[in-house]
Amino acid sequence: MAAEERQLLLALVVPELVALSLFLLLLGLSLTGRSSFAATYSVSIRLAAFTFVLVEILIPAGVYLDVRRRPDDPDLTWVHAAAVPVVNVLGVVAYLEDRRRALGE
Repeated sequence: MAAEERQLLLALVVPELVALSLFLLLLGLSLTGRSSFAATYSVSIRLAAFTFVLVEILIPAGVYLDVRRRPDDPDLTWVHAAAVPVVNVLGVVAYLEDRRRALGE
């Protein structure tokens, strides 16, 4: 992958993950009573949102770590696909299929 493509992907992925991290922080502060963010919602809804956002952050982090360890140097586009909220589940399924094929050959 060219350096320009790598920089473009980082320019897309980093803001996505920073925004999700800030949202996770606000939800965490709200759950601990240190912020009034989303205080109009019940604790169970805020906890569900916290868990959802945490998973949305962990999925691209896991894909990124796996991409870095792979010997066949896969495309970092998979990290971007895994960082897009909600779509990331489909991205991870496609990545795992690509990984299975690459390692099986």
